Amino acid sequence: MNTSENNILIDVRDLAVYFHIEQGTVRSVDGVSFSIDRGKSLGLVGESGCGKTITALSLLLLHPQPEGKIERGNIFFYPEEGNRIDITKLGINSKDIRQRRGNDISMIFQEPMMSLNPVHTIGQQLTETIRLHQKVDRNTAHKIATDALERVRISAPKRRMKEYPFQLSGGMRQRVMIAIALSCNPKLLIADEPTTALDVTIEAEILNLIQELKSELNMSMLMITHDLGVIGEVTDEVAVMYVGKVVERTSTRKLFKEPLHPYTKALFKSRPKIDSKERLSSIEGTVPNPYSQPKGCSFEPRCEVSMDICKNKSPELIDHGEHFVSCWKYNKEEI
Repeated sequence: MNTSENNILIDVRDLAVYFHIEQGTVRSVDGVSFSIDRGKSLGLVGESGCGKTITALSLLLLHPQPEGKIERGNIFFYPEEGNRIDITKLGINSKDIRQRRGNDISMIFQEPMMSLNPVHTIGQQLTETIRLHQKVDRNTAHKIATDALERVRISAPKRRMKEYPFQLSGGMRQRVMIAIALSCNPKLLIADEPTTALDVTIEAEILNLIQELKSELNMSMLMITHDLGVIGEVTDEVAVMYVGKVVERTSTRKLFKEPLHPYTKALFKSRPKIDSKERLSSIEGTVPNPYSQPKGCSFEPRCEVSMDICKNKSPELIDHGEHFVSCWKYNKEEI
């Protein structure tokens, strides 16, 4: 998908993250591959529980420990051209990964009220992040923090610095999370369902703000969502995930013009249409039990066009002219 290897910021190759618990092994992420160029954005889309968030957390080695383990794969990060770091080889509490978290790679989490500390002011939480990574004095950190709040369009930033999270609205708290994430000018921003708990008007404002700041800072972005509308607005490329695997990957334009995988087509059909009175379409069946995956294609039990081979053999992700899809319907040479 990338035109030049020199332009790649992060390159994820065959990443697998398994959870070993009493009930068995959950293959939360099972062979995921994608890359993001400098200044570009990728959307990870799929139903809840498909592995999107665990994929993102793994980029910072923040996946739940000790149950969760990176079984295989590489996460190559290129902070500067010619300098490559394999994040999977760093210790989860090592100095190397702590230097990357919040500095080179930042993350906006789903629920800001759960991420912000209720007993510390907004200013304390912002300046702590800034002083940790930029090694500046308290006064300088305070100035940078105030400027960060102003950058995310928060009114009266000096007053907000003294306030606590509970004193702010949901949209305002999300802006504070964005300010914290961007306070050290990261090279990659991970946005995990950043508008989940917000109403439609505030959601549009937050998405526009993220887009503006991404362009302003020439930052790369990984956007995680189940909403194809969000994907269409803010990403250059898309990877569709289902039960821990990427089943389709291409440019956003191509995906919206011609989705190939039956799961992706079903997602598009289930989108509500403002001008339609038809009953909302749904995807038949349920997501497979995480402890006992189907032998063949994981989507086969819910697929409307499945064949015999789909029940017995899992398809590979193959290229159809920079449009990758994992479906036997498009891999007829193997049938």
